[in-house]
Amino acid sequence: MPTLRISSLIPCSALILLAGCVAESGQKEASPDSTALAPIVTVTPVNRGTHGMAERVLWAFSPDRKSVLVVADPGGVENEPVPNGFFFGDEARGFQTQMDSVWDVAPSPDWKWIGFGRAYTVVAGGGTGTDLLTDVSRRTSIDTATLRAGSFPASGMSMARAVAQPGVIHIPDNPRVQAAADSSAPRLFPVARGWRVRWTTDGSTLALGNSPARAVDNEPSQTWSALDPATGAQHGTLPSSAKLADVKFTGGPTLDRSLPIDMNQSPAIQIQRGNQTFNIQSERGVITLVETTPAAANKAAPRVVGAGIALAATAGGRYIIALAPRAKPDPNEIAIEPVVYTVTW
Repeated sequence: MPTLRISSLIPCSALILLAGCVAESGQKEASPDSTALAPIVTVTPVNRGTHGMAERVLWAFSPDRKSVLVVADPGGVENEPVPNGFFFGDEARGFQTQMDSVWDVAPSPDWKWIGFGRAYTVVAGGGTGTDLLTDVSRRTSIDTATLRAGSFPASGMSMARAVAQPGVIHIPDNPRVQAAADSSAPRLFPVARGWRVRWTTDGSTLALGNSPARAVDNEPSQTWSALDPATGAQHGTLPSSAKLADVKFTGGPTLDRSLPIDMNQSPAIQIQRGNQTFNIQSERGVITLVETTPAAANKAAPRVVGAGIALAATAGGRYIIALAPRAKPDPNEIAIEPVVYTVTW
């Protein structure tokens, strides 16, 4: 299935990667074990953009643990806002997608939609104060006056300003059908809002948070407007009866060059694939699949998934959240990164 890539004006050359089934994940993908009867493994970095001075790793599972949303949330030197990257995978429907340069992301309560706030720089930092409003206006279809009014400080040390643009991705029931790529393509709305995004509990409305009051990466929104993801209609406030869904994210390790992380081993993770059970084991910096099916007379030999340590996995083990050594280390960035291994049998 073809891959869709969309660039933005964030200096990190942000990309959107969208695919059904097993996604093509770019230069970082590898196939550690593709022999007969063995699973095919690909690897996708959660964040292909700027990693900041430190980066939090978070993830949330659907109630049946068959869908997962993984977020890489970096921060700047003074905890200034830095766009996030995310990965979404649904093993029941065989769909996955990855996106960079978002301020926030949230799944709908039924896990059939993803809402996000796309990040754009409208005034560059570095003391130059370069005005990028015209370029961002052309890319977002939002007029410059609205962009200027909706912009917010993106740094406490420079003149940098940024905006958010809301968008949604609809998860196809069957990504293999011909029209799935078009129906599940990211849809962006000409609205300068979405520093934070949430869904109402009935899943009908995407709530857009107001811009941050301070140039701080984890600054919350205080007010919310409503966006209909089907029609694109926006309302200035949420209905008084509306309640926002609360997505429970698990906080993983914080990646920081000054904080060492043990990459030798991590606790085993139990998964089940049909009548077979497996442990995802991380030992000596290598992740493997080890069959533990009690009644199996001839258990398969351990299968190598890839380098790193596993943090969590979906119920059937199709998506494994892990920390792995960076493929192309940068001396100015953290040497390891969050990735998702996709295991296809």
